[in-house]
Amino acid sequence: MCAPRTQTLRSFQQPMQPEATPSVAWGILSSAAIGLHRIIPAIAASRNGTLQAIGTPRPERVREVAERYRIAHVYQSYEEVLADPVVEAVYNPLPNALHHEWTRRALNAGKHVLCEKPFTLTPAEAAELVDLAHQQGRQLMEAFMYRFHPQQERVRQLLDDDAIGPVRLVRASFTFVLPPNPQNIRYSRGLGGGALMDVGCYCLNAIRAYAGEPEAVQATMVLDPETEVDVTTMGQLECGEALALFDCSYAMAGHIQLEIMGTCGRIEVPRCWLPGEGPATLWLTTGSDTKEIQIPGVDQYQLQVEHFADAIRGREPLRLPPEDALQNTRVIEAVRRAATHGCRVALSEIEP
Repeated sequence: MCAPRTQTLRSFQQPMQPEATPSVAWGILSSAAIGLHRIIPAIAASRNGTLQAIGTPRPERVREVAERYRIAHVYQSYEEVLADPVVEAVYNPLPNALHHEWTRRALNAGKHVLCEKPFTLTPAEAAELVDLAHQQGRQLMEAFMYRFHPQQERVRQLLDDDAIGPVRLVRASFTFVLPPNPQNIRYSRGLGGGALMDVGCYCLNAIRAYAGEPEAVQATMVLDPETEVDVTTMGQLECGEALALFDCSYAMAGHIQLEIMGTCGRIEVPRCWLPGEGPATLWLTTGSDTKEIQIPGVDQYQLQVEHFADAIRGREPLRLPPEDALQNTRVIEAVRRAATHGCRVALSEIEP
C-alpha cells in the first residue's frame, strides 16, 4: 500500500559517528584529476583518514597539492606507494584498463583498496579481485561516491516507506558533450574508454539499487568511427516486475537524472550523480501532489572515504561490498554483448 500523501517529509541528515582512532593512512596512485581535486581534499577533511603518500611518474604535477595537504611522501612510482609500510588504504583512479592490475598489486601488498569506477574491464577480472580481497582479508570497494550522498539515502527511505508503491520503472541518464579526441583516455579503446564504461556504469548501478538485479538486457551503441569507442549507449533492462531504461553519451547535451516510477507515484532525482556540495533536491509525486524535498549539502567524496575507513577499522560493514562491483561489471558486459550482437542477452549467460 502506498503511504498517505499527507505524510510529513523529513529532511535527511547524515548521522554523526564517533571518531575512529587511529586514522587510516592513505596512499594515492597517479596524478589523476579526480584524486587531486576530489579524493585528496576529502581525505584531508575526513574525521578518520590521513594522507601518507602519492605516487606518480610526474611528481611536478602534484607538488602543490602535496604541500597544501601535507602529504608525507611524493613517490615517483606506484610501486613505492605499495611498498610504504605506513600506507593502509590505496585509492586507485588509474585509467580503466589499469584498475585490475594495480588493484591486484595493492591487495597482494596487503593494502585495502578503494578502486575508481568502472571496477574492471571484464567480469573475470572482477571475480579475481573479489576472491583475492577475501583471501588477503582486505576491504575492497568500487568508488560510486553518489551512493553516499544523503540524497540517495532519502530515496531509499521513501521506497522503504512505500511512498510510491512497488517500483515498476527506473530511468537513468548521464550525458554530456565531449568532442572526439584520440588523446583523451575516454576515447582510448585500449584503456577502456567509451560512454558505457565511463558514465553508463552509474546508470546501471542505480538501476540495480532501485529496480533490482536485471535478468536480461537489450541495448544499442553508436561508435566513434575513428577511435571505435561508444559515444552513445542506451538500453533496456528486465528486472523482475520492473523495467529500466538508461542512456549515456558523449554526444548529447548534459542530462543527469534518475526517475523511479511506482504504482502510485514517482521520485525524480535531478543531478543524481553530481549534486554538488550545496543543498540537493528531489521531487516526490503522488497523485496530483508534487512535493520538493531539500537535502542538506555534503561532500559525498568525504562521506565515501570516511565510510571506507570505518569499514577498515571494523566499525561497519562495507555498504558496497566487492561482490556488488562484480555484479555491475556483469551487467556492463551484458549490455556490451547485447549492443554488439543486436540481441537480448540474459545475465545467466555472463560468467564471472
